[in-house]
Amino acid sequence: MIAVTAIRAISATVPAGVRERYREEWLADAAGSRELGVSPWSVVGGALGVAVGLDREDPLLSGTPPRRLAFRRLRVALAAITTTLLLLAFGVMWGVWPQADSVAGRVLLVLVLVGTAIGLIALVGVLRARLRSRGRRRWGAADVAVAATLPLALAATLLVPFVSAPLVLGGLIALLVVIVVEDPRPQQTPLRRLPAAGLAALSGVGILAALAGSLLHIYVWNPLARLPGMSLDEIYAGLDAAHELPSPIVPVAWAALWCLATLALVVLAALPFLGIRRFATARRIAGIGILGVALVTGGSWFVGFGMGMGMADAFATSGGDAAASGPVLAVVGLGYLVAAVLVGLLPARMRVVAAEAG
Repeated sequence: MIAVTAIRAISATVPAGVRERYREEWLADAAGSRELGVSPWSVVGGALGVAVGLDREDPLLSGTPPRRLAFRRLRVALAAITTTLLLLAFGVMWGVWPQADSVAGRVLLVLVLVGTAIGLIALVGVLRARLRSRGRRRWGAADVAVAATLPLALAATLLVPFVSAPLVLGGLIALLVVIVVEDPRPQQTPLRRLPAAGLAALSGVGILAALAGSLLHIYVWNPLARLPGMSLDEIYAGLDAAHELPSPIVPVAWAALWCLATLALVVLAALPFLGIRRFATARRIAGIGILGVALVTGGSWFVGFGMGMGMADAFATSGGDAAASGPVLAVVGLGYLVAAVLVGLLPARMRVVAAEAG
């Protein structure tokens, strides 16, 4: 039983073009091995050797042309490096980086190292696939962009974040331009009107929930946590007396903007026009909802700036976050922003690509 599980796990790492064939062969060999007086683990060892020795860039094995394989790896590289930079920025803003002596610092360090390693490995794979697809032809703009990004990404692992981030930014922009211009990723089939509207409504609920949570944090939870012993009425009365009461224009405009955005998302998803319907894929609608939550939570500092400064001036205290909801919103915003990057950049599933390549 364990040997069969190991064979299934090994076969899952085999290129999609030959995965089913090898899985069936190895499972059949393992099932009949005892009748021949052979241990099933010898089949596992042979399967592992075959899996390691396969040329994963061979189109006959992967079912993916080299050019498309290069773009798949390019998307993985861009997503990994962008995620790493977001984690670094989050760590610097919250004082977690580069303090590796804390638990949060260690976790962040591990995530940064893993993201950097994935990005670099994917970039090397991009160059290998591009060279296979081009043969002896001269390098094009895409090859130069990818090759230039590799040393920039290496610099990110050697230099401090403030120095490396601007260096890598140029490479990321180059990769993004290449993807936008030449991306052959197959598009999903658009959803029907009712499922599309339902998914858009669910995305809108998530955005509005994040909006409500951020406004409650700014105007209710954080003031009460920052000024313990005072009621909310007393806090706002003190702000008014000190002429530090923040203007309601910014939060009202912010809330109205996102309410209109969610309404527009649902309406556009439900429209019958073919020119709009072709964009209503599950990935796009969900991606917009995820990005919306990230932007709402990430914009809390902008909306709450006036309230924080008002409390600091009126009560001689800090205007920063005192409520636990502040770090929670920050982590949620980072998580959703990373998710938006992954949804927007990662390639389609290999079996879809393989089917089209064939």
